[in-house]
Amino acid sequence: MGPVKVYKCLSIADKQKVIAAVEAASTLLTILKQKDHLTTLRQKKCEYPDLEECLMAWFTQSRQNNIPISGPILKEKSKLFATNLGITNFQASEGWLEKFKKRHDLTFKKVCGESASVDPCISQDWKNELINLLVDYDARDIFNADETGLFYKCLPDRTY
Repeated sequence: MGPVKVYKCLSIADKQKVIAAVEAASTLLTILKQKDHLTTLRQKKCEYPDLEECLMAWFTQSRQNNIPISGPILKEKSKLFATNLGITNFQASEGWLEKFKKRHDLTFKKVCGESASVDPCISQDWKNELINLLVDYDARDIFNADETGLFYKCLPDRTY
């Protein structure tokens, strides 16, 4: 008589863990199979490194100030930097923009929230001033102007 087989009953949570582990291992194996190919790939150097350095410095500074940056803005700013750097044959094409974004790992994302766009001190001063201005008005005569469409699409709602 042979050995007795013992079956273990796995819970759904245990089965989910096994599936996740196998999927992670599968992904790891896929990457390892492509190791030789991935190590031989090289990222194409940019043709105008000074231009891209200036553009990335400007981009970083603009985003730190919560200024939304779109593709057309990047292209126009790159043309301006090219002119200032004396680069005469630069074309800010869609292809250049896509490669620039890829080289610098830029992604286009939706801007969420308004809190970072205003200095808190200025906003508190304005709230105090607003109370004084609203004293002579009934509550029914007060409305939120940014919900009226007055500022509709004033600034891009997506940025890199």
